[in-house]
Amino acid sequence: MKKALALLLSVIMIMALLVACQPAGDTTAPTGDDKGTTGTTTPSTTDDDGEWIPSDYGGVPVSKPGVLPIVKEPVQLRVMIAQHSNIEDYDNNKLTKHLEAKTGVDIVWVIVPEQDVQQRVNLVLASQVDLPDVFMITPNAGISNEVVSDMADQGVFLRLDEMIEKHGYWYKQRRQEDPLLEQMLKLPDGHEYTIPKVVLSEPNAMSRRAWINQKWLDNLGLATPTTTDELVNVLRAFKNNDPNGNNKADEIAFMGSTNGWSTWPEEYILNSFLIYKRSFPYYLENGKVQASYDKDAYREGLKYLHQLCAVEGLLDPATYTQDNAQLQQLFDNEEVALVGLAVGGGTFIWAPMDGERVKEYNPLAPLKGPQGVQYTYYDPFGSYYLNEWIITSACKNPEVAFKFADYMYSREISMWNRLGEPGVDYRIPEAGEIGVDGKPATYEPILPWGQINSARWDEIGPTYNYFDNNGVKGDDPYELQLYLWTATEKYYAPYKPPLNMLINSKIYFVPDQARRLSEIRTDLDTYVKNSLAEFVTGVRDPNNDKDWQDYLNELKKLGYEEYISIYQARLDK
Repeated sequence: MKKALALLLSVIMIMALLVACQPAGDTTAPTGDDKGTTGTTTPSTTDDDGEWIPSDYGGVPVSKPGVLPIVKEPVQLRVMIAQHSNIEDYDNNKLTKHLEAKTGVDIVWVIVPEQDVQQRVNLVLASQVDLPDVFMITPNAGISNEVVSDMADQGVFLRLDEMIEKHGYWYKQRRQEDPLLEQMLKLPDGHEYTIPKVVLSEPNAMSRRAWINQKWLDNLGLATPTTTDELVNVLRAFKNNDPNGNNKADEIAFMGSTNGWSTWPEEYILNSFLIYKRSFPYYLENGKVQASYDKDAYREGLKYLHQLCAVEGLLDPATYTQDNAQLQQLFDNEEVALVGLAVGGGTFIWAPMDGERVKEYNPLAPLKGPQGVQYTYYDPFGSYYLNEWIITSACKNPEVAFKFADYMYSREISMWNRLGEPGVDYRIPEAGEIGVDGKPATYEPILPWGQINSARWDEIGPTYNYFDNNGVKGDDPYELQLYLWTATEKYYAPYKPPLNMLINSKIYFVPDQARRLSEIRTDLDTYVKNSLAEFVTGVRDPNNDKDWQDYLNELKKLGYEEYISIYQARLDK
């Protein structure tokens, strides 16, 4: 009896050990490991059976793809990062602690003040002394495509192709689902050197929105304008007919600012004449690169803006000198609204979403221009921040650095990076709850965005966010995420230009070409933007043939045709 009992216990223990050694989550071929409603993934754990993959760089062995921890014994990884104003502590951060516990990697932060980061990075790369294992610098602060091409050419940044193929799991899955990842990240030599941050958001990709005062339209008995001609008539009424009803001539018909989120009027207006993007004013026509700013249609758009601003005073010229705080002050006026039409990513940049002023404004869809053009500003490539994670030649354990980034591409960690700890900083919805985007919801925020915290990295580092608009849909139409999603889908998405007319402005060039493009673009961009403001505000007149020809001549002197030819050659390859 005792022998039978001992045998039974032995069998039970063996079975328990076998179960413990099985993957705790989905570790089969990547087929959507984290598509469930909880938004979390439990990776498999190693069984210490000797199935560790030797390093190709003389570093420590690493686990199989998708298996945690990454290493047998803790390994340090020196990561240079810019201090983020909302991250209170990187070392004692909940996401840091979670990643270290899961991977076996001890992150040693090299934190640089945000205002000094570009200078510090350039100094380190120039001297190649005290290189970190990894650069994790945000694109706004950070490492340009030109620098990546240069450092890759010198062997300072490591190739990732073989590591992706040999060790990739979550990152490889995303690449299978999103072909743009591979297309955008290849340098001209055909290899990849960086891992990006991706935040897929239709409201962000179509952020050049306009907001019109519906109360003013109602007070004057006006219909919402649908064409550029109709807008002129509405703005005249806004300026002259006291729509705010205070018996004062204090109305500003149309206004923007120089530094708000998408607050340049031309990015809304000019897309009624041709495809236009202020930061990269180029598009494709039958596969050929075209500049927006030398076209007759662009000139017609300038004539229209010139009429609004310099001739009739409907577009306030302060738009081209004031910052967004000054525009916000106008929206803050307690008595009545003072602005009829404003352009920007959302009204919340001027007025609180829980206030009454914001409720006076409705989105204004793209207007049909005189030639029937009616485009939404659309930049799908802007969702990809390419140089977020770069492994350097100083790294003794490159596979560890890669696999750490690979894990950050899981749905679990991507959500933590954006939202914080599941069940604490965001609520996991019940079955049947619907998201803002109409799909089953995967989260409801508890820790507000923009708040100083030690729970997450505020979406810095390698991550893939395709759940941005999948938070629980509430009943309040003025909840910001729902508000922007609804405005975008209803008013702007129907007017997206064809993808084959859009150019990816983030492609890599060989170092010499990258430097030449940078040289030309520095002066060219400044000239084009300054000229636009001068044509609109009346310093120059787009109706004057001499003024226009002088402008075109200067474009040629600045090398815009060479700029286009370099881009065309790269796209042709």
